[in-house]
Amino acid sequence: MKVRIFKSFAFIFVLLFSLNAAVSQSAPRRIQKGNEAWRSYKKAQTAFESSDYSKAIEYAEEARSIRKQDAAWQTHILENTLKKARVRRAGDELDRVIPELKELGYNDAIEIIASHTEKLGAQYFNNSYSRVFDYISIYAHYTEADYLLGKVYRLEGEFEVALRYMKEAYDYAVNLDVPMEKYDLLYDLASLSYDLGKFDDFEKYSLAIVVDNEYYSDKAFMRSLKRIIDMDSQEAVDKFFLLYRCNNDLALKALIDLSEIYRTIGESEKTLKCSSLASIIAVSKLEYIIGQRINDYEFRGIGDLLIKCQRYEDIVKWGNENNIWKLFCNFAESAASDGKVVFARNLLRTLSKCEPEEYWRRYASEIIVNGITVNQ
Repeated sequence: MKVRIFKSFAFIFVLLFSLNAAVSQSAPRRIQKGNEAWRSYKKAQTAFESSDYSKAIEYAEEARSIRKQDAAWQTHILENTLKKARVRRAGDELDRVIPELKELGYNDAIEIIASHTEKLGAQYFNNSYSRVFDYISIYAHYTEADYLLGKVYRLEGEFEVALRYMKEAYDYAVNLDVPMEKYDLLYDLASLSYDLGKFDDFEKYSLAIVVDNEYYSDKAFMRSLKRIIDMDSQEAVDKFFLLYRCNNDLALKALIDLSEIYRTIGESEKTLKCSSLASIIAVSKLEYIIGQRINDYEFRGIGDLLIKCQRYEDIVKWGNENNIWKLFCNFAESAASDGKVVFARNLLRTLSKCEPEEYWRRYASEIIVNGITVNQ
């Protein structure tokens, strides 16, 4: 009898040991120091900058794999904390859960929570433990690595593959270590969508940049801009450029690109909205640059500003490369298309004399002579 009982206990012990070993083997492991995902990503960056695209892909995929493993480990750690009744009884508020974790010595869990709340802020998680837990499934996506892969595949001519990686990067842009990199990603997504003929996507990604501009999203400000244009008088152009400034130039390219597309498809109202704000941003930037180079500079109108820009080769080059001189002509034309011909003609006359680039001076002159403003 004793032998039988001993054998039963021995069997149970072996079974429990085997189960524990199986669980231990399947449990996600913490990433060892020196093997972190960011190290592989840095290698991918270096390879990309050296045009070694095969290595860039290899290291970027490695970084993505390590990040997923790290997320699996974090999920495992936080799941285990909930096996303790006192943690469950503490509720969901981080302020109440964290002291219990400290009491229990759950340092890994505390470290995981801190890594996410310090980066995104406790407010992002609404002080909720379950929201931190849920976020780890988002954290599992290595946004920078996805973006880098998108850039590599684009250079390799695999545009659809590039678009897929970049879209995934944008879906998880909250993970970016440098939040402003989101706009680089959006510009690349817009450009790639345009190249692929996906104009709806081009508009979507461009607008995602533009709507973050505080003035574009300010309906009162945009109505005010339009009211000045609607005055359609000789004085309206000077008043327009004297009254308004916008020093946030992040959306400048997106506004210019959108105005070009809207103009092509005959969306005159949207064209005027984008080109008018873009013109204000461009003038604000040029005024700042000139102010840095000319002592006691005072803005006396767009014509005077553009004449001063002519003195500086780098400014003229920048304007050409970024379609700034073209923008001003397009703004005038969009005003004319909106029926504000006096405003358009007055602006074009100024541009025909003052544009820093001769091509655009001639262009403005030809519109006056041959274009829609000739009879006014």
